Amino acid sequence: MKLHWILALGAALLPAQSPPPGNPAPPEPTKAEAPAGVHASLAELQRDFQERKLAALEAYLKVHATAKDVAEAIVEAVGLAQALERHDQVLLYADRYVKEHAGGPAAPQMRLVRAGAMRDSGDAAGAEKALREVIDNASENVNLVVEAAIMLGDMLVEGGKKQQAVELLNVVGASRPVQGLMEHMAGVAGTYDLIGTEPKPIGKPDLAGKPIDLAEYKGKVVLLDFWATWCGPCIAELPHLLAAYEKYHDKGFEIVGISLDQDPAALERFIAERKMTWRQHMDGKNEVAAAYGVRSIPATFLIGADGKIAAVGLRGDRLGKRLARICAERKAAPEKAGK
Repeated sequence: MKLHWILALGAALLPAQSPPPGNPAPPEPTKAEAPAGVHASLAELQRDFQERKLAALEAYLKVHATAKDVAEAIVEAVGLAQALERHDQVLLYADRYVKEHAGGPAAPQMRLVRAGAMRDSGDAAGAEKALREVIDNASENVNLVVEAAIMLGDMLVEGGKKQQAVELLNVVGASRPVQGLMEHMAGVAGTYDLIGTEPKPIGKPDLAGKPIDLAEYKGKVVLLDFWATWCGPCIAELPHLLAAYEKYHDKGFEIVGISLDQDPAALERFIAERKMTWRQHMDGKNEVAAAYGVRSIPATFLIGADGKIAAVGLRGDRLGKRLARICAERKAAPEKAGK
């Protein structure tokens, strides 16, 4: 038998022994700490990966400005910049694609992305102009028309121009002989009419079986989030929802999810895996969605502390910005009252 095997066997057979009298006991084992450079969470790791990949793409595009795959690299850079919410870089690369590859397959979508980056950077006038150009030049690309029109409609509503938004969607709905388009756009426009009104009662049970009564949330800011596990854009919105909930929940922000899923077990697994700790109702028969006029998801309705619908269609970092504004207004109100 080899020596190191004998030593190992002997150690296994010896009884546990106390340290000799007078000698200090060996220190208790401490909890292992993550080595330097190891990420604290999967989200942190993913963000770091995105940042490194975007930096590598930037370097590649500087050196290989005329490479055959440069258009593909630009599109990938745009996607990463969007994920990182770097609106200036989204605008920079979307602009570059449109200028250098005006006839490329991604050009229509890049024009839409460019408009969205303008909006998110605070250039409302530039975004409105760009979105109207997208709508006018989209030809038979109905999906692009719808996406641009709804983006512009939401932006107009947020700027206090609800009637203009309704008129825009009605015009777009009648602009193309596509079955169901007019009804779809009219349905979206109908959600704008809910702003300033009391939300429709839900009264349906959450996944724990307790009925959801929005009156219980009076005094809090509540986001009604219509979504589904099978909806790609809904999943893309999750990081924004999770971040907003973590940051503002202690300040009176709640989320009530209305899922259009059909399988409760699968829904509960998904919610647990993604750590979505807010209440959820599975609206498998679309009853709540129909009451709110929801025709596509994700769809959101922000209910203010006064119990009335304050905004619709908040997506991306616009939700966080709106919540930050609400918190600032709340903080300023007592100060004004005290003067």
